[in-house]
Parts: sequence; C-alpha cells; structure tokens
Amino acid sequence: MDLSNGIENLPIIVETEIYRELSDVFKYVPCNIPGPGTSSEEFVAEYDGCACGAVCDGGLACSCMKQYGHSYDAKGSLLDVVVGSAFQRPIVECNRSCSCTPLCRNRVVQKGIRFRLQVFRTRRKGFALRTLDAVPKNAFVCEYAGEVLTVAEAGRRVNAQTAADANYVLAVREHVGGESVTTTYVDPARVGNVGRFLNHSCCPNLVMMPVRVNTAVPRLALFAACSIRAGDELCYDYAGVRSQGSADEDAARGEGHGGDCQGASWTMGQGGGCHGAASVRQQEFISESAFGDRERLKPCYCGATCCQKYLPFDACLFDV
Repeated sequence: MDLSNGIENLPIIVETEIYRELSDVFKYVPCNIPGPGTSSEEFVAEYDGCACGAVCDGGLACSCMKQYGHSYDAKGSLLDVVVGSAFQRPIVECNRSCSCTPLCRNRVVQKGIRFRLQVFRTRRKGFALRTLDAVPKNAFVCEYAGEVLTVAEAGRRVNAQTAADANYVLAVREHVGGESVTTTYVDPARVGNVGRFLNHSCCPNLVMMPVRVNTAVPRLALFAACSIRAGDELCYDYAGVRSQGSADEDAARGEGHGGDCQGASWTMGQGGGCHGAASVRQQEFISESAFGDRERLKPCYCGATCCQKYLPFDACLFDV
C-alpha cells in the first residue's frame, strides 16, 4: 500500500498491517506546514523570482543563484563543492515566482522524491526506511517534514513525553555570520512525511541540508552521503555531525537505531557547514548536551564500526 495515499511522486510502500496501524495516528503531508502558534504568513512566498527564461545558468542574471552559484549538477545531485565544503553555503532554489520552467537544474527538492522508498518494521527499534532503488552519491532522497513549531510549543511537546515516548522534534540551528542563529523546530510525529521513519546512524548514508525554495522557512532535505544500494536502510546522524568513518562500508550494517526514538538537536551552519569540525564525535555532543543526565540517553543500535553507543541528545528543550 501507499502510505502517502498518492501525494508523493512515487508510492511510499508499506505492508497493509503497517498502513492500518499508522493511519490511526499519522497524517501524511509532503512538506512542512505551520504548527500551533506558527504564523501561516511565514509560508507565503516572499522571494522574488528570477527572469532567466526556460533554464537558469547560474550567472549574474539569475537572482536565485547570483550570490552562491550552482548547488546542483545537471542530474539534480548536489555538487561536491557544496556537500564537501568545511562550511555549508546556503542553498536557494528557484521558486514559483521565477520565469524558468521545471526543467531548470535549480529545482530539485521542490520536485519531490525520485526513488522508491519503503517503510518497514525492525526487530529492535520500531519502524525504519529503506530504498528499493540504488541511489547515487549526492542525490536528493527525501525531506524531513512535519509541523513547524514555535520554541514554546516544541518545548511543551518534549516535556510532556515520558521516557517510553517517541520524540521526533528536530531543532535545526543555522549559524549566520558570527553570532546570529536561526532555529527551526520540526515535528512529524502526528503530521509529517516519510522522513519521520529515518533512523540514526553514527556512520550515516544520508546528510541533511536546509534548502530554501519559496520562503525563509527551510526545507530539511536529505541527500545521499555515499552511493546507496537497493535494499539498504536509510539513516542520518541526529547530531548533524558527519562521521569520519566510511558510510559506504557501514551504512547498511545491522539495524540502525531511530524511528521510534528520534529527537536529537541538529546543528547546521548556514553559510557554513555543520557547526563544528567533522572530527567532533557524537560522544562529545552527548556529554555537552546531556549534562551528565545519563538516564535520558537511549542506546544506539546502528551497528556501525564507529558507533558511539548512545543516540545524540540535546537537553535544550527540556529547559523551556
């Protein structure tokens, strides 16, 4: 059955039993929507469109790309200069006000999924997500989409949970320049997309990138960090820190933990890559964020050779 009920370009495949179970507690939406307390005006188009014609070339004439240049190649994959840079530069796609057509290479995330995905049940950590198609490195896979929350609502939801509850609230901190920080809170627990079922791995095969399309509200896009085989489970690092281990070697090893135990803070750098050097390990993130509160930590079952034993944890919302 199709979990998205025809909303996505391709069906999100699930067994009938899983479909029925999720239909009672989960509403599928393909992209972010305003949650309680969030103004719908934030989702109204505010970017001016370019006047490039059918296809943008990334030159000075394209208002969408003149500052940062191309982000994608002709096949719609992230350029290595974007994903491999020490500091991630902003990704701004052409929008609905632009004169260019859907053939423009600067329209990728907005077009939706291109690979067949399947939600399945695992032995140790609830639901998970895998690809049924081979995915080339740097290709767009899916978004992590749900309700965009205010910090007050995000904190209320996190603090209302028990130790046994799943936590899907993701805090994306984008660092602009020196000290300016923009934080976006996304929760797909009750309303969301297929990204809700992604597991954590200490050596992930996906990497998250905030992408702007029509407004300043980021779309949390997940791209292949390596070549991914058909049948492999898809996973990302909840802490936003890409391990120096080999994702090609470890991404499909064992059962990555996540799905039902999600909820670490994600710190990204807008105009700069992941906040912190790539050598920062998850254990350092845990010890700084958990403040020694070990009972809040949940074990990691990703099976990677670089596994840090615990899921990344951010205590910030517990203090709201």
